[in-house]
Amino acid sequence: MKRTLKISSRKVFARISLILKYLSERDNISLKDIKRRLKEDLELSVSDRTIKRDIRTLREDLGFKILYSRKKDGYYFEKKPEFFFPKLTEGEIFTLIITANLINQFKNTPLEKDFESLQKKLEAILTDKVVISSERLRMALSIPFNFIKPKVDIKDTFEKIFRAITQKNRILIKYHTISSDEVKERKVDPYHIYNYEGIWYFCGFCHLRNEIRDFALDRIESVKILKEKFEMPKDFNFYEYIKSAFRIYKGNATTIKIKFDSYQARWIRERIWHESQKIEELNDGSIIYEVTANEEEIKRWVIGYGVHAEVLEPKSLRDSIKEELKKMIEIYNI
Repeated sequence: MKRTLKISSRKVFARISLILKYLSERDNISLKDIKRRLKEDLELSVSDRTIKRDIRTLREDLGFKILYSRKKDGYYFEKKPEFFFPKLTEGEIFTLIITANLINQFKNTPLEKDFESLQKKLEAILTDKVVISSERLRMALSIPFNFIKPKVDIKDTFEKIFRAITQKNRILIKYHTISSDEVKERKVDPYHIYNYEGIWYFCGFCHLRNEIRDFALDRIESVKILKEKFEMPKDFNFYEYIKSAFRIYKGNATTIKIKFDSYQARWIRERIWHESQKIEELNDGSIIYEVTANEEEIKRWVIGYGVHAEVLEPKSLRDSIKEELKKMIEIYNI
């Protein structure tokens, strides 16, 4: 009677893949060595019986010619297969390195262990199957991600909000608003979780403010998943929504014009800072930069350029910066 192949578990697939890798690397390998290496690579303890069953699957279901030597007390290929995993190019390895760096974003979330486990499995499976080693490429290229780190453990908050998003349940949160230094209870329809500069946020419809708002997970003091269901608006697209911000602030967007002198203009004109931007070149090498964005966020950005930037419009933003500078002069006793 022909057996039905079942490799539905991710753990089983990873285990069998590694056993194939071990067999390909040596002329003979014992059960003891297979068990030891599985423990090292997957942090997985398995019995002799399980490994024998995996080898039987490789033989009978997947067609690998694996033999056993009583003399050497080990398994080996009658003829080694020519291919286990496709060779990767430098660019593909580079992509994996970037992915490994991005794993840092998931620190202190419920997904942290899953990403670390995936990284170990990739490293175990891809060893010696690439055009150039990841270590050599890492010496030539780097992708530094200097993320801001929250002081609060957000694992429980992240897990509850993610579950509410996938199950379309409203949530009740106690949220600390920094600007007012108040903690208020809010009922929210959660739409999407995202990361900005190392800090996790979620956006959703706030029933208190009657509009879509963003909430930092580390400012949420408590989360309760409600039985109430919600439907996400059909016209809501997170990627369109996030583009409306210059950086993170959304709403109250207005058209802003900033003059950058010839010195700073060289850096401003070489990048696209926002999709709405327009640049007018002036005869002296300076530029007028126009963007539609939140005034408060642009104010912080412009002040960072010091004397090299001047807000021309709107008047409300000019006045706000003047007040900010007056206060700074007082602080420094000028």
